[in-house]
Amino acid sequence: MLKVGFRRLWRLGRFLGACTRAGMDSPTASLTDRARWTRRHAQGFAAAIGMEVVVEGDPADADAWVGNHLGYLDIVGLGTVRPAAFVSKADVRNWPIIGGLATRSGSIFLERERRMAVGRAVAAMSERVSAGVPVVFFPEGTSSGGKEVLPFHASLFGPAVERGWRLAPFALAFEVIADGGAEAPYWGDMTFGPHFLRLLGHGGLRMRIRFGETAGVGVDRKEAALDWRGKVSSLHAGLMGVTRENALRVGEVDP
Repeated sequence: MLKVGFRRLWRLGRFLGACTRAGMDSPTASLTDRARWTRRHAQGFAAAIGMEVVVEGDPADADAWVGNHLGYLDIVGLGTVRPAAFVSKADVRNWPIIGGLATRSGSIFLERERRMAVGRAVAAMSERVSAGVPVVFFPEGTSSGGKEVLPFHASLFGPAVERGWRLAPFALAFEVIADGGAEAPYWGDMTFGPHFLRLLGHGGLRMRIRFGETAGVGVDRKEAALDWRGKVSSLHAGLMGVTRENALRVGEVDP
C-alpha cells in the first residue's frame, strides 16, 4: 500500500504540474490553435499519469472520428493522436480544473435533453470541420465499462449525413494493473475525484486505440448509426483479443 500511495502522490504532483503548464499556455481564439493546444497538453497529461497510448491506423483525412466511450481518459488518449475537437457532456464544464481546460481546448458541450442546445452543438461541430479540425464524438451517449459497444444514437450523425462528412471509426480498450483498486473506465455512478485518485495508484496503464478505414457516412442517420456501430464493434472485438493476450507486467510503465 505504501508503494501505491507513493504512486498516487507522485502522479498527482505531475498532473497538477501539467495543469499549471496548460493553464499558462493560452491558445488564441483560432479553432485550429485550440486543437493544437489540445494535442500538446493531452501528451503532457498522458505522461503525467503514466498512461502509454498505443495507436493503430490513422484518421488523417477524416472530418470526424466515431467510437466507443470509456470515460474522461478517452480525451487524453485520443487527444495525443492529432489536433481535434471533442464533443463532451455538458456537466464536464463544471468539473474542477478539468472543466476549465476542456473549455479552453474548444470542446463542444452537449446537453442532450435540450433541443436548442443540441442545435448549437451541431453548429459548433460544423464550424470546426469547416476550419479543418476533425470532431470526435461518442454516439453511445454515455461511457461504459468497455466489455461491449453500446447502441449508437442517431442524432449526432445528422450533420455528417447532411454535409457528406467522411468518418473514421475507432475503438478503445485499456490494459491496466489495478493496484489500489484502480480502474480505467469511468462509468455508471462513479464520481470523478475518487475514481481519479484510485487510478493514479495503478501499477501499469496502457490505452489502445485502433482506427478503421475512413469512409463516407451515407444518406440516412439511423442507418448510419447502425452501420458505424458495426464498424466500431468489429474494431473493439479485435482490440479485446489483443488486451487479453498482452497483460501488462509490473514495472513496464514508469511511475
